[in-house]
Amino acid sequence: MNFLEQLAAEWYEYSGYFVRTNVRTRKRAKGGWDIELDVLAYQPSEKFLVHIETSGDADSWKERKARFLTKKFILSKSEYEEILGADLEGIQKIAIVGWSKSPKADLEWGSDVEVMTVPIFLEQIIKKLQGQSFMSESVPEGYPILRTVQMLLEYGIPAA
Repeated sequence: MNFLEQLAAEWYEYSGYFVRTNVRTRKRAKGGWDIELDVLAYQPSEKFLVHIETSGDADSWKERKARFLTKKFILSKSEYEEILGADLEGIQKIAIVGWSKSPKADLEWGSDVEVMTVPIFLEQIIKKLQGQSFMSESVPEGYPILRTVQMLLEYGIPAA
């Protein structure tokens, strides 16, 4: 699991979802799998699934969009339900890609895929953790990346 997958998994689990990572599906007849899903975050009370795919690649936005829409976000609702063993009321698909704070590329990948850059995802996390005291409201130790972010927010970055 790479850093972005770990961060997304920690964030959604910390936010109350049940999370599975690196989920393999579409088993091949001669062995192996066709698809590996980065992060699935499920909220049973809402019967709601978030499918998150991440990438720190250096591909063009056009190449990245083509790859994600033909290889990553291709499962049907029934396939997601089979993986979870539960009926779903809703599915949200999120691609966390790119390193620009304000990308000039078209981030519209269709009505069912939300695209956000890594800095924007980090900003969302920081906004939620900012002002949350490390001493009285610390992120549990089972979320090492989120806990590190919280500590940096609390104590700042030491001067070199």
